[in-house]
Amino acid sequence: MTPSASILCFGAAHFDRTLQCTETFVPAASNPVRTLHRKPGGVSRNIAVHLRLLGNNVALLGAVGDDGDGVQVIESLAEIGIDTRYLMKIDHEATAGYTALLDETGELALGMMNAEVYDLLTVDRLEANLGNLKAWPWWLIDANLPTETISWLIENKGDSKFCAATVSPSKAARFKPVLDKIDLLIANRAETRVLTGIEINTTDQAKQAITYLRDTGIPNVVITLGAQGVVSSSASGIAFWPPLPTKVKDVNGAGDAFYSGFLSAYCKPQTSFEAAMASGLAMASLTAETEGTTVWNVSQNAVNTRAMQAKSTPL
Repeated sequence: MTPSASILCFGAAHFDRTLQCTETFVPAASNPVRTLHRKPGGVSRNIAVHLRLLGNNVALLGAVGDDGDGVQVIESLAEIGIDTRYLMKIDHEATAGYTALLDETGELALGMMNAEVYDLLTVDRLEANLGNLKAWPWWLIDANLPTETISWLIENKGDSKFCAATVSPSKAARFKPVLDKIDLLIANRAETRVLTGIEINTTDQAKQAITYLRDTGIPNVVITLGAQGVVSSSASGIAFWPPLPTKVKDVNGAGDAFYSGFLSAYCKPQTSFEAAMASGLAMASLTAETEGTTVWNVSQNAVNTRAMQAKSTPL
C-alpha cells in the first residue's frame, strides 16, 4: 500500500498494563482485578501505530531507558514499519510505564504514570535534527514533552502542521503558552478546562470553550465528551457529533484512536474536516470494541464502513 501521508509523532512510547475490576470499584480500597494485557502504549505510540496500520508513513520521536522494556518498545514499532531513528535510548534511565485500572463497566477508574524519561526530551537533544524533523509535513506532539521543548518546536516548525495531543489535565497546561500557534487541538473536557478555565458539562459549555480557543488563533478544535459525543470547530462552523453505536469492551486508548482516525483522513489531500471527524469517531468506536489500545486487524474499509454512521448537528 502506498503511504497516504507523512506524520512525525513526538512523545510517549512505553508499556501499558491494563487491569479491570471484577467487582464494583471502590476508591481507596483493595479491589479484586483481572489482568487484561501488558502491551506497548503511550499517547504518541498509540496514535502512531494506528496511523501506520491505516497505511501512513510514520516516525516516532521519543525516549526509552536502557532496559528490556525499551528494547521491546523499539522493536515492536520497527516491526510494523514505523521509523524509529528519532527514538532515543537513554543510558541509566528506566523506560516509562502506565497502569490503567478499569472499573467493572470498562470505564477508566484510575491511571498511574511514570514518565520521568520524557523530561529528558530537551531542546539540546533535538536541535541537531531540526532540519530532518521539518521535512515531515505533519507533526503530532503530545504533552509528555517538556514545556520548553514544546515551545521551541512550535517556534521552529516551519511549514509543518502542529497537531497537539493534550495527554492529561495536568500536562495539558504545557500547551497554554503556544495556543495561538497550534494548527489542530484535540482534547477531552477536563483537559479543555485547564486550557480555557471553562467547566464543560454540556454542549453549550463546549461551544463556549471552543469559541475561546478559536479566538486564541487555533483554526481547528475538537473537544471529546466521552459517552456524550464530540464537539468540533473548523472553517465550516461548530458542530456536535453523537457517538457511534459501539459494543464497549475497553475504552482505554479510544481517545488516541480518535486522533489517529481523524489525522489519517485529514492529512490526505482534499479530505474534508467532516470526513476526518467521521473517520475519528469510527476509529474510536472500533478501538472501544477491542481489549487493549490497538486494533491490530483494522482496515481502511472497516473504518470507512463505521464512519458512514457518523452524523453532525450544527451548534
